[in-house]
Amino acid sequence: MPPRRTRRRARRRSSARPVTFVVAAVVVLAILVGGLTQVSRQSEGYRTSSDRSLAAQGTVAADQSNATSATVRRVLDDLPSQTRQGLQATLDSAVQQTSLQAARAEIAGGATPLGLVATQFAAVFADRAEAMSQLRAAVYGFLGMQPIAPANAPTSATSADVTSAAPVLSATQATNRITAAGALLTRSDALYRSVRRSLAAAAGHGTLPRSVWVTDPQVWQVGSVAAQVDLLATSPTLAATHYVVLRTVHLNPPALPTPQGAPANVSVLSPTSQIGVTVVLANQGSSDEPHVTVRFSLANQTTGATTSRTRTTSLLLAASVTLPEVTLRVKPSTSYLLTVQLILPAGQTLLAGTATQVPLQVAPGT
Repeated sequence: MPPRRTRRRARRRSSARPVTFVVAAVVVLAILVGGLTQVSRQSEGYRTSSDRSLAAQGTVAADQSNATSATVRRVLDDLPSQTRQGLQATLDSAVQQTSLQAARAEIAGGATPLGLVATQFAAVFADRAEAMSQLRAAVYGFLGMQPIAPANAPTSATSADVTSAAPVLSATQATNRITAAGALLTRSDALYRSVRRSLAAAAGHGTLPRSVWVTDPQVWQVGSVAAQVDLLATSPTLAATHYVVLRTVHLNPPALPTPQGAPANVSVLSPTSQIGVTVVLANQGSSDEPHVTVRFSLANQTTGATTSRTRTTSLLLAASVTLPEVTLRVKPSTSYLLTVQLILPAGQTLLAGTATQVPLQVAPGT
């Protein structure tokens, strides 16, 4: 009898083990499912937040882009009547603004885990920035213009930019490049619409404003662009004018007060063996001047001997520059005639302010 009870207890223990394992498995599975559900909920919340964050930052970029496009569109609609200075200011500003917008869009897209949508969002503004750079390069290349140097640009870099100006483009080249810029803008508009739809359909249902650069595709077609380029070539307000002047001429040592009885136009200098002459040039025309030369001549009024020097520089539109000092040998108790003359740039016909003569009298040595 005792052996049978032992076998029954063993059978009861062996049949209870599967039930225990099943219960444990169910508990573990419930924990895993609950954890995955929680992670899924948290992940969905993160995606929703990311969608809305990109939409918020994208709205700022789109509004700024819309403002830039409106300005560019107004200028392009009336391009032949623009002035060189006005056109230059608008195109330079458009390039700077779209470059900043592209940088901000790239940062905004990189801060979200939205993958393709974020990449496309950044590409929209990068395309618009590239299109403005292409448009400016085409117009400037055709009209022989250069971008305005930033206010903090070093003088040496500014001069180098003028000297190494890109060659002037033909009408056909300018037309093709402007048309390519229009195609890039059209592509950016289509990509922006795709991003806008994707964000609206995503978890966060982010909303972006409309942003369109090409409101009339015909304007950017080859035929229309070619007609505009032809009008640029004949526009009187966009024609280049050349007018460089001598703004100031300084002597070192400076002139003394005119002695009583001496001619008023004679500059009397203290006894010295040399004088320094410094000139400030100003560009009052409507185009950059890559090569400007000034001739300095000092004629001895007693012997007739003449000494000459030249200085050459480049001048941006509306800029001024101080030439390096020119040193000339003199003798005490001698009269001289100093002539400072601008060698006129090609195309300049105005003569006012391009030359000056200064009679000099070096005082006797003591």
